[in-house]
Amino acid sequence: MRQLPSAPPSRTSRRPARRLPPDEIRAAIVEATIRIIGRGGTAAVTHRAVAEEAGVSLSSTTYHFASKAEIVDAALRQVAANEIARVEATTTAALEHVHDIDSLVDLLTAWLDDQLADEWLVVRAGYELQLEAERSPELEAAHAEWGTKVQELSAHALERAGSPRPREDAHILAALIDGLRLEEITHPRPGVAERNRPLLDRLLRALVAQS
Repeated sequence: MRQLPSAPPSRTSRRPARRLPPDEIRAAIVEATIRIIGRGGTAAVTHRAVAEEAGVSLSSTTYHFASKAEIVDAALRQVAANEIARVEATTTAALEHVHDIDSLVDLLTAWLDDQLADEWLVVRAGYELQLEAERSPELEAAHAEWGTKVQELSAHALERAGSPRPREDAHILAALIDGLRLEEITHPRPGVAERNRPLLDRLLRALVAQS
């Protein structure tokens, strides 16, 4: 007999058992907002929804963030900061193993597969950052810094793989990756690596083969 799903935890049970320091409460609010944005976009963000997701009191969210716009800005800036730190910490080391097209295809295929499997809410929130950046100078600056870091690492990888014009080709590669990620988060299906590998391989071979 099929087991009925258990009831969701009450708001009281989700709150921390101990009183958290203000900086930890603020961080919990920001991380909860990222998850909400990833699931439902910025329209889904309310003080009440964030409080329930973070497991904190409603008054905590209004104490740290007076308006929804402030919460959204903080969350989306954190998405950019997290991604910049992650790229610097992991991708830079991985690039040392890139020495030809095959190794670069392996790296990008595994990176996309892992990201879409484990971090799809962050991926979706990242696209919200791009859409929201136009209205906020702070978000625009965070988005620009994120894009610059990715472009630099992409150019370095392409240069190691043999591209004669790595900086130009980095823009082309980024466009393909953005398209692949958008396709996967809007129409998720099994077999991400199997679909993406031949496309990455074909593009990279065409770029490296330029005279």
